[in-house]
Amino acid sequence: MNDKYEIRSFSGSASPKLSNERTISGYAVVFGVESVVMYDPMTRRRFIEVIEPGAVTEEMLRKCDIKALLEHNRQRMIARSYNGEGSLTLSVDEKGVMYRFDAPNTPDGEYAVEMIKRGDLFGSSFAYLTDEKKNVSYKMRSDGILHRSVKVVDRMFDISVVSDPAYMDTSVEVRSLDGYYEHNDESYKLDIEQLRNLTK
Repeated sequence: MNDKYEIRSFSGSASPKLSNERTISGYAVVFGVESVVMYDPMTRRRFIEVIEPGAVTEEMLRKCDIKALLEHNRQRMIARSYNGEGSLTLSVDEKGVMYRFDAPNTPDGEYAVEMIKRGDLFGSSFAYLTDEKKNVSYKMRSDGILHRSVKVVDRMFDISVVSDPAYMDTSVEVRSLDGYYEHNDESYKLDIEQLRNLTK
């Protein structure tokens, strides 16, 4: 299978918001929003991407172990949805995939509340897996830039509250999860292998 793990980040109307003092919510995925021009260093091509409505389903979400993290750091988990159950609530509507959780009474939970309240954490992000051959289509625009359409997301890996979304309501970066986590904990590679096996 031709698949790759990717990170996408959103801000603007997708930004994390704080309510009831400790409840954090936002949109990890926004459907139908055209990204700015992005660059994939692996293929050396520029493209614009849209995650199509319906690309993520609640049925798929209920089959995943999805962690809510700070800055995609697995050592800073603040909520979790395991097969649809847990402290992280995920739902799909016309806009995209909404997340909601109560910040835990931990140093990272307190940090998330304070930094969102101050406006220093203002992006929402998600890591996902898709089958490039089956679920993604391309067409060439008149200006020579590829238009990438993601029709199905096979698995979600995590959602994250981030400080650097970079673009308003659009994708931030294209990179493999293998290269994204730079700390010494490599246990995430086991998760990646498990997700890959599930989609075979």
